[in-house]
Amino acid sequence: MDLSIVILHYGTPKDVTKNLVALSEAVLPKETEIIIVNNGLSGANNEVKIPKNPNFELKFFEIENKGYPQGCNFGISKSKGEILALLSPDIEVLPETFRVLVDHLSTHPKCGICAPRLRFPNDKIQDNFRVFPCPADQIVKRTFLRKFFTSRMRKSLMWDKDSTRTEPVDWLTGAFQVFTRKAWDKIGPNDERYFLFMSDVDICRMAWECGFTVDFIGETEARHNETRLSAGGVMDLFRKKTVRIHVLDAVKYYAKYFGKRLPKSCPSVRGKL
Repeated sequence: MDLSIVILHYGTPKDVTKNLVALSEAVLPKETEIIIVNNGLSGANNEVKIPKNPNFELKFFEIENKGYPQGCNFGISKSKGEILALLSPDIEVLPETFRVLVDHLSTHPKCGICAPRLRFPNDKIQDNFRVFPCPADQIVKRTFLRKFFTSRMRKSLMWDKDSTRTEPVDWLTGAFQVFTRKAWDKIGPNDERYFLFMSDVDICRMAWECGFTVDFIGETEARHNETRLSAGGVMDLFRKKTVRIHVLDAVKYYAKYFGKRLPKSCPSVRGKL
């Protein structure tokens, strides 16, 4: 098996169907399997319409919802591919997306994780590439301080990055991540202490620690049809459950790496971002 694509969803069969339709029209390796994991809402997989495509094998699973990292780990545990992809259900690839990503991995043996440019339905580019976070940056981002520390936000959120340029970055968001099996076996699985956020940051950090690169591929893109779940300020702590989960997961991340320096090889440490 050449490619395994894991799509983890929580009762969103319409999104999964759109995802599958896009994949059915994409250039994929000869042997491709797609693993659909329904994470906690019983019966939702039955509503997914399966596109007729002989080029990939479909597998369906339903599991108890113990969080995003656990669901992704489950999906990958059922996979056979030498290349592994984690896709949010609201991703729609373009015909050439996977061809470009697979070609990059085959010609860059040090690359352990890569992802394409993501574009929202309004054509705005999503910043799915980031500098490794620190507590101060996340506090600035969520409070009135962002008005006074715009230069700091500009650096941490990479506002000036050319989204058409392929280059290593510190980390790539979990909406779309592609791994080599070699990298996953060394750096994975996702840390299941997190529930929804920060596991994408964590596994990219592990990739750099283990000598792999994390590459943003600006030569291709995919559509991402949803806003960032973690978006929000301080007051949203009282209004949005996802923001509270993000804060709790961030606390777990900083506790895990307390007193530890970032990998020397990552771009922000080397001054390349």
